[in-house]
Amino acid sequence: KALLNELEDLKGKIRVYCRVRPFSKSEKADATRYKMALEINDTMSLTVHGRIDHTYNFDSVFGPEST
Repeated sequence: KALLNELEDLKGKIRVYCRVRPFSKSEKADATRYKMALEINDTMSLTVHGRIDHTYNFDSVFGPEST
């Protein structure tokens, strides 16, 4: 992993991370808003649900429970 990171740095690749924030107190209090509009598929992709579902890939995805 360290060698891969060093190789990516040498090539100048830009890394893109995604962090999904946890629900706020007011969002948790309102049951109609306490629903995720996305699904974290794995550590590198997520799907946003709407009229049409879109899947996005990142270098890393951090869910609402991440610190």
